[in-house]
Amino acid sequence: MEEGQTEEYRMLVDGGRVNFDMHGHGEGNSVTYEKGPGSTGDEGEIIATFDDEHGWFWRNRDSQPATVTVQVRGEYTEFKDAS
Repeated sequence: MEEGQTEEYRMLVDGGRVNFDMHGHGEGNSVTYEKGPGSTGDEGEIIATFDDEHGWFWRNRDSQPATVTVQVRGEYTEFKDAS
């Protein structure tokens, strides 16, 4: 994303809970927009504070599998899975 661009998102968690960190990083910049433990979903908006990568990190600490689905709409160049 480029600085000032906006993205609406919905994060759905099926089958469990996940810890998440929604953030941006690159070119020496770093920002945490939101983080949460034991989430079953979230929705909101990201407004990029600088040019570079913005997205999520998830970790499942539960004993059961969880599936995370992200729906996005807005201004972004690329959406990729970096797992």
